[in-house]
Amino acid sequence: MTTAIRLLQHAAAQLRQEGKKPSLALFKAKLTGQLNAPELFTAYQQWRQQPIAEEDPALVADLAFSRPINAEQDMSSQLNRIEQKLDLLISLLENNNVSR
Repeated sequence: MTTAIRLLQHAAAQLRQEGKKPSLALFKAKLTGQLNAPELFTAYQQWRQQPIAEEDPALVADLAFSRPINAEQDMSSQLNRIEQKLDLLISLLENNNVSR
């Protein structure tokens, strides 16, 4: 299976999870920069002839791996790191101004 078709299958599964019906326009928007127009069109034609079953275990595993386990927890940890860095910067600036 070519990489282009695999990309389309992955994108199609994501679109279905979002409640959207995969189409050439949605693929083009989702895969911008990953495939040029002729590759996308050829892969789309092949994909339409043999669309992947939504229950393909390999694809489901790929999708599960690509999604964060807990997006809220991930964002919270990122926010904590940013706050720590900001506190450090403020502390350094205050110390720099005091020493002058």
